[in-house]
Amino acid sequence: MKTFSERLQRAQEASGMTGSDLARWFDRPRATVSTWLNGRTPFGPAAPIALKGLALLEASLKTRSEYYPLPAHMSWAERQKYVRGMRDDAERHHRVSEVRATG
Repeated sequence: MKTFSERLQRAQEASGMTGSDLARWFDRPRATVSTWLNGRTPFGPAAPIALKGLALLEASLKTRSEYYPLPAHMSWAERQKYVRGMRDDAERHHRVSEVRATG
């Protein structure tokens, strides 16, 4: 089974998202997302939220592939709105079971 970091890196490549885009998707600081991309696994109370966010991104990549990778021509503001819109779309259209952290 792939680690959280490996799954996130694969999703980043497939989606064409930057670290800042992923920070918007997860609604977490960019530094936090950077640690995840560098191998750290989310822990504590925020872990289930991060796991759900990754599951939503993976589901969105599978079912809404026509929206990925993100268009490169967008301005920063347009990109921010696009990512938040895709996250909202994923929340509305994908059922992700509640993930419980183990350990």
